[in-house]
Amino acid sequence: MFEHSEFDLFAPPATENPFTVYDGMRAQCPVARSEQLGGYWIATSYQAVNDVAKAPELFSSVSISVPKDAFGDDLAERPPITLDPPRHGPFRRTLLPAFSPRRIKALEASVREHARDMATTIAGQDRCDAAAEYAKNIPSRFMARMIGCADEREKEFADRMRALLESNELDETKRAMAETQRYLNELIAERRDNPRDDLVSCVLSAEIDGRALTGQELIGALVLIITAGIDTTWSAIGSSLWHLASHPEDRKRLVAEPELIPTAVEEFLRVFSPVQIARVVTRDIHFHGVDLAEGDSILMGMPSANRDAEEFPAADAVALDRAVNRHVAFGVGIHRCIGSSVARMEMRIAMEEWLRAIPEFSLAPDAPVAWSTGHVWGPRKLDLLIGGAACTSS
Repeated sequence: MFEHSEFDLFAPPATENPFTVYDGMRAQCPVARSEQLGGYWIATSYQAVNDVAKAPELFSSVSISVPKDAFGDDLAERPPITLDPPRHGPFRRTLLPAFSPRRIKALEASVREHARDMATTIAGQDRCDAAAEYAKNIPSRFMARMIGCADEREKEFADRMRALLESNELDETKRAMAETQRYLNELIAERRDNPRDDLVSCVLSAEIDGRALTGQELIGALVLIITAGIDTTWSAIGSSLWHLASHPEDRKRLVAEPELIPTAVEEFLRVFSPVQIARVVTRDIHFHGVDLAEGDSILMGMPSANRDAEEFPAADAVALDRAVNRHVAFGVGIHRCIGSSVARMEMRIAMEEWLRAIPEFSLAPDAPVAWSTGHVWGPRKLDLLIGGAACTSS
């Protein structure tokens, strides 16, 4: 039995770089065991994560969290990510138009303008919390527009998302989820009367097994898409800025070679993969050296898989120009992230506009980075010294 039985997804061991916490587990076995949160398995190797993701008949998506009720019973249904084949495919296809290249391209200019305005403002400051003042605001604003949130309600939307996404306590998360549910029910009622070309209307038109979605399924689908669209990208942008702030050689290289930014984004996604989600074992099975029982939860440790030296040479190093990069930050298999092109676009623009406006920055030595825990990891407080302040500090 793996010795790290006390590992808790919501309280991982404290470390400067949280993405290294799985390294010891992965070195000892591809599937580890934790007795916390009711007990669950952890797929730590690249191959084990792929094998879980690509076998929905053995590893069901009926629950994607540990513990299974982490998001509350009311939101247990979060289609399409909690649907197994054959129900999954038709629902996912309904959502594809909302994430089409044409729709994303049409919103790109507004993302760039927003990022440029924020970066220009921050460039005039001596320091900032880059997680709160920059990284979070880019996907939050984008998602508000995706769901058709009225301009005058964007702040309300942002406040709801902040309450939902910034807590590391399960009870607080459940309370925030209830508040978010009430807010989304208002939007759903508005769209039933006045459909529009937005994400809420798109989900309202979706079906499962030839029927319209129930109220819980509607809320679950919207919560999934919105929170995944904000939390993961916010975390990935923040982790990228954290790395560049603490590695001046990489920062200077991207400033001098901005054409490397798209490749660097892929590397940041690999080394700082923010997401890890679970599956439920459908029958007793011997899997990568351990015996799994029907009903067990198994966490797909994407941050661990992407640091597996069996797949990635010099896996623990950031290589801005890594040419071959088959990372699983967006998942793999039928549930691969439907919004991956959105996240890539937001990350690329976030890096381009930040480095254009703020080529010099460093970590503030008097303010430790605060990291989120649970199913999405990323900086929640990232104090940086800007421009002249950064140069003076270094």
